[in-house]
Amino acid sequence: MRTSRIFIKIFLSFWLAMVLAGAVVAAVLLTTNPRAAYLAHFEKQIAGSGSHLIDVYQTQGAPALWQASRQITSRTRARIFLFKGSQLVSQGFVPPIGMELAAMAVVTGRPQQGPHGWFAYPVKGGFTVLAKPPPPSRLWIILNPRLIGLRLIVTFIVGGIVCYLLARSLVAPLMRLQIASRRFAAGELGTRVGPELGNRKDEIAGLGKDFDRMAERIEALVRAQKRLLRDISHELRSPLARLNVALELARRNSAGPALKALDRMENESNRLNELIGQLADLTWLESGAATVPKARIDLARLVQAIVEDANFEARDCNRSVEFTPPEKEMAVEGSEELLRRAVENVVRNAVRYTDKGTAVEVGLILRKTETGADYIVRVRDHGPGVPDEALTQLFQPFYRVDGARDRLTGGTGIGLAITEWAVHLHGGKASAFNEPSGGLVMEIALPAA
Repeated sequence: MRTSRIFIKIFLSFWLAMVLAGAVVAAVLLTTNPRAAYLAHFEKQIAGSGSHLIDVYQTQGAPALWQASRQITSRTRARIFLFKGSQLVSQGFVPPIGMELAAMAVVTGRPQQGPHGWFAYPVKGGFTVLAKPPPPSRLWIILNPRLIGLRLIVTFIVGGIVCYLLARSLVAPLMRLQIASRRFAAGELGTRVGPELGNRKDEIAGLGKDFDRMAERIEALVRAQKRLLRDISHELRSPLARLNVALELARRNSAGPALKALDRMENESNRLNELIGQLADLTWLESGAATVPKARIDLARLVQAIVEDANFEARDCNRSVEFTPPEKEMAVEGSEELLRRAVENVVRNAVRYTDKGTAVEVGLILRKTETGADYIVRVRDHGPGVPDEALTQLFQPFYRVDGARDRLTGGTGIGLAITEWAVHLHGGKASAFNEPSGGLVMEIALPAA
C-alpha cells in the first residue's frame, strides 16, 4: 500500500501516545526506588513480628516460639529467626551470612543488611531478629527498574506493529476509495468500490456504498445523454436529406431575390449536416467502439499538411498559420485519421478566434516524462483568450465561452470534444491555458513511439 499522509498521521498519533505513556512510566520508576520502599515496609513488619516472638519465648518457652515462627513464615512467606545474644533460640538452619549479620547486630547494636535480602535487627532485652523477606511478587519483577529499559523497547516495537496494522486497516479502504474516485473522474464510469471493501460494516463501508450509488446514477445519466445524442444525430439525417432535395428543386424553379434566401437555407442546412456528422463522430468515440490501429505515423509530416491547408483558408480572412517543421522524424502510433481531426480541430479553432492580421503559431516539441517521452503539438492564437474558470470546460461538448457564442464564428462546440476523445484514445492528453502576453495556447501531448 502506498504511504499516505493520513496513514502517517494516524500511525504516528497512536505510536507516539504509546511512547509517551511508556516514557512517563519509565520516568516514575527510574526516579523512585521500589526495592527500598519494599524493604522498608518489610522491616516494619519484622520488627513487630520480633517483639511478638520475644513475648512468646519469654512467656511460653522455646516450643511455643518455634510454633509461632512457623506461623509467621506460613503467613508472610518470610524466613525469621530469633537470637538471644549470639545464641539461636529458634528452630531451623541459618546460613553463615545470617549468623554473621546477627553477630554484627549484637556487637554494634544497629540493624544490619546483607546480600540476598537478609536483615538482622537488635530488639529489646538483648534479642536479635534475623529475617529474609519473601520473594518479590510478579508485579515488582515487572516494574524492576533494572529491566524496564528492555521491556519498554519490546513494548514500543510490539506497539508499533499494532499501531501500523490499526492505521492500515483505517486508511487502506480510504486509499481504495481515492483510487476509485480518480478512475471515475478519468472517465471509467463503471468503477465501483463495494467489492474491494469486503464485509466491512463501519462508516467507511457506508461511504463506499454512497460512492457506488452516486457512480451508478452519474453513469446512467451519462449513458442517457450519449444515447440521446446518438438518436438525435441518427433521426435528423433523413429529414435533412429530404430538405436538401427540396432546396434543390426550389432552386430550379426560382430566380432573383428568392435565390438569396435559398442560398441562406442551404448554408444553414450544410451547417446542420456538419453538426450532425460531428455528433455521430463524438458518440462513436465516447461509446468505446472506436479502435486505434497501431500504425506508425510521422507526426511532423501530419502537422505540416494540416498547417498548409489551414493557412490557405486563413489567408481569405487576413490571418495566417506558421509552423517550422522539425528536421527529424517524430513518430507516434495510432490512427492517422483520428489524429488529423484532433490537430485540425485545434488549429482551425485558433484560426477562427485569432485577431485579424495575426498568425497562429504551431509548434512541435519533445518533452521528457517519467515514463518516457511525449510529443507536444502546441497551438497559440493571438485572440482575447478565455476566462481562467472556463479553461477546464473548453473540451466539453457544446460548451461556448460567452464572448464566442455568436454563430457567425462558425463553431459548433463539438470539435474540441472530438479532439479530447481522439487524443485520449491514443494515450495522450489535451489541455489549454492563457498566454501571459495574450492569446490562448492549446497543447496536445502524445506518447512517442
